Amino acid sequence: MAQLTVVTTGANSGIGYQVALHFARRGDTVVMACRNPDKARDAQRRIEQQVPGAKVLPMQLDVSELGSVREFGRRYSQEVGELDVLINNAGTVALPLTRNSAGHELLLATNYLGVFALTGLLLPSFKRAGARIVNVGSIAHRFGKLNLDDLNWQTTKYDEWKAYANSKVALLSHTLELNRRLKASASHVIALAAHPGLANTNIKQAREALKPPGPIRRWYSKHMTKLIPSAENAARSVILAATAENVAGGEYFGPGGLLELGGAPKEARLNPIVRDSVLSKQLWTLTEAMTGARYLSEAEPLVAAAAPASVSRAQ
Repeated sequence: MAQLTVVTTGANSGIGYQVALHFARRGDTVVMACRNPDKARDAQRRIEQQVPGAKVLPMQLDVSELGSVREFGRRYSQEVGELDVLINNAGTVALPLTRNSAGHELLLATNYLGVFALTGLLLPSFKRAGARIVNVGSIAHRFGKLNLDDLNWQTTKYDEWKAYANSKVALLSHTLELNRRLKASASHVIALAAHPGLANTNIKQAREALKPPGPIRRWYSKHMTKLIPSAENAARSVILAATAENVAGGEYFGPGGLLELGGAPKEARLNPIVRDSVLSKQLWTLTEAMTGARYLSEAEPLVAAAAPASVSRAQ
């Protein structure tokens, strides 16, 4: 079994931790890219207790801040170098309207813009055949849209759940467009995606918006939690996308059970908007302007981030 070098973002808990643990058990080198260094080191210790001799390296990365993304890319190039698998797992959900230091809405910044920039910075590190990029999506993307006239929620009335779904639509649209551009450039890297379904993870417990009001709903949540797949089970579709030999670029995997909430992984359903290649190209150009990250670019005029109305709107 070939030894891999794997970067997993958000690896200190939940899905990301289980993915990091899986690769550590394989004997691979795992870079745990995490926002909180203390939590990353704690996760590293837990993995090393389960896997003596594990090759695990925590590195600080806040994907919501482009400065942190750039610093991570610089450090990675200097301290690690080669890369085989990038798993863009870090994400957040259901936040009140919040913006990062660049003024980007935080769900969009964390779940998509940071992924876009990080991927571009790490592309030169993919040097061996069979390399892949796995973006972690969500069932919620099926209810989202791509409003390129107001991607950053400057004028549209903000809704935290719509913002979350839209950020995952953007991520999956990017994934397919990234794979198309990699293929057109004759790259040996493929891009694909997976979603974990419903998982009993810390991110769910940490968000006030996810805590059901009222005694009946609290009782329901408490007892139904027992039926929600563990993070270990939910991570299976992500691991399949990252390791299976018979996958192809542009594919999307998720749990195969009822409503894709749990079960053995298989090919998952995509929102049709994600497959709109014209829209994906427009999103790519807008994202380059918003992030300052340019890679695999086509010969097209740059769209100003301050004037997104010049870009066609999704239906």
